[in-house]
Amino acid sequence: MSESRDVMRCRTAPGLLLILLALTLYFPQLSGAQGKALVRIDEDVQAFAIGPDNRIVYAVQHMRRVKKVRLERDDFWISSPDGKQRKIIDGEKMFADPLLNYQVQSLAWSPDGHRIAVMMQTAEMVQPKGTRDQQIDEEETQAPPRGLVAVYLMDDEGHQIPIQGMKDGLLNDGYNAAWLADGKTLVYVTKTGGDFNELNTLIPSQGKSKPLFQGHTFAALAWDTKNNQAFAIEESTRVLTSPMLVRLDLVGESRNAIVPVDQYVGDFAISPSGKKAGYFRDGDTLEVRDLLNPSAKPVQVKVAIGTFQWDHDDRRILLKRGDPLKSGTLTWVGVYDGQFEPLLHDLEFHDFALAPSGGSVAVTEPGKRSLLVYGVH
Repeated sequence: MSESRDVMRCRTAPGLLLILLALTLYFPQLSGAQGKALVRIDEDVQAFAIGPDNRIVYAVQHMRRVKKVRLERDDFWISSPDGKQRKIIDGEKMFADPLLNYQVQSLAWSPDGHRIAVMMQTAEMVQPKGTRDQQIDEEETQAPPRGLVAVYLMDDEGHQIPIQGMKDGLLNDGYNAAWLADGKTLVYVTKTGGDFNELNTLIPSQGKSKPLFQGHTFAALAWDTKNNQAFAIEESTRVLTSPMLVRLDLVGESRNAIVPVDQYVGDFAISPSGKKAGYFRDGDTLEVRDLLNPSAKPVQVKVAIGTFQWDHDDRRILLKRGDPLKSGTLTWVGVYDGQFEPLLHDLEFHDFALAPSGGSVAVTEPGKRSLLVYGVH
């Protein structure tokens, strides 16, 4: 009997091999150059950010019901590079107001890796009154509560960093916030209307914000807060002039014009070395400027517009084509050799971020938005 079992194994082995091959073809994530995910977090991750030490802070969707009101109050977690996860904030206990609804939009680490700025959208929900029929009538006639953008500050243990004089510690109407190198000063953006932004600074313990670079408005901005600076594409809302690529000293409050920009339509990023700036000049052209030699002819790469991040060596970008709010494939784009290389076998992802070391990439899947970390080369 044992001999017949051995014969059967030998006969079925080729069939098993064919099945495994088919699985590999239909599920390429099982056999890519990147291999198996180093970390997998099977939660509905709304937003995440990779810190200077490769820890990942992420917000997990948390829906709850208070009597007849359905609220979203996301939880906050931190994952170590080896995948150990720790909850640092329970969303139900985050604010004293039981009817404050919030959804996390993005997160940003301080350069020292101990403080986090949380960009969120909030809304004050209203407890329904009366009979069910009256509630339905009211729902049909009332507009939904208007969401407000706000910034919440915390440390990497989940303790709130209060903002003096501000309700619930929320900095309302602020977004795209970042910490300066001192870990005490916050810089953030406010809208002026349309697609233009203004810069502001705030020391939370003092509570009073002040504008930076008054009279200047910016169409795009890239923080380099470990060096207390930012780069921006400046556009005037009052005078018809060409956009200008500028360097902003966020401590000395000095502005240095680098080079005019003929055209700008979307996205903007500075390389890790601070020597290169990239942006889309039109819907299918990525333009790269040498910040050390701004008079040099810019490099242009023909590629469809999308969201991108520089690799650690300044020689290629990782691009997700299309609408940044929609899922898409990831592609390495060689800035100087024009080479294109799909990442993760052309699978689609909702969001992505390269680790500061350049050795890994974190992605969220479409749908549930599980968070995965893969090694890259």
